[in-house]
Amino acid sequence: MKLSIFLLVFLQSCLYAQELTALKNDSLNEWRKKAYEARIKYNKERCREDSIRAENDSKIQNKYYINIAAPYGDNFLPGEELKEVLKKHTIIWGGEWMGSDSGGYSGGCYYSMMTELTEKKFGKDFVDGLVAESVAQYVKKHPGKIFDRNEHSEWTYKGTYLIYNDGNDLLNKDFFKNVAYPEGYQNYDPSQKYHSNTAVTLTLNEKGKVLKEEFKHNIYNDRNLKYIPYFEKEIKKFIKYTNFEPVKYGGYPVKSETSFFIYYK
Repeated sequence: MKLSIFLLVFLQSCLYAQELTALKNDSLNEWRKKAYEARIKYNKERCREDSIRAENDSKIQNKYYINIAAPYGDNFLPGEELKEVLKKHTIIWGGEWMGSDSGGYSGGCYYSMMTELTEKKFGKDFVDGLVAESVAQYVKKHPGKIFDRNEHSEWTYKGTYLIYNDGNDLLNKDFFKNVAYPEGYQNYDPSQKYHSNTAVTLTLNEKGKVLKEEFKHNIYNDRNLKYIPYFEKEIKKFIKYTNFEPVKYGGYPVKSETSFFIYYK
């Protein structure tokens, strides 16, 4: 009897604890929801105020900012050169600004609106030309500089953007137009976590000429490892006969390191 009463009390205690935990979780979720809604409301209000402030400021001065990605954005290297180039056209270099990756307000509405109004006043193509001019000056000061691919640079293949998570881009299609899989090659099996690929790193000069090439073969089927020399030979041939476009940093062609992937079936 005592054991039954003990078990009953114990069971009721467990159920009560579960209900209490559920209530706490519900309260916590409700608090999070309200906090999120309050933050969104605050951000919208601040953004509205900053946009109005930018419109008023733009009547008496011109400012230009460059946005970099949060939380570890890449600095725009020719910042000092850009400051001087913009100054000649009565445009103030406001510097770089970074948004918040945690949902907080960073003042981005003022910076982006101010930049947009400056581009509208002078013409976006004209302002882009000033940015490119600053890069040209930086390159002249640092002739041996090899730029990294980052958020300020752009590289296309025959005017198209590359896809870095599968082989459905023009570069891969062009490569396999003239390359056949060797006899005995085993296609991708769904049991494999990834598609096999070769990562190709190129160093290009400001005209797109290949100065250096490196290969990293990621073959996830051991039976296909023996075909690495064949694929590397074909990739080298493809590189040799391809006219690559140069990487553009801030719209200006530069010597740079870039990469692409060849994905295998």
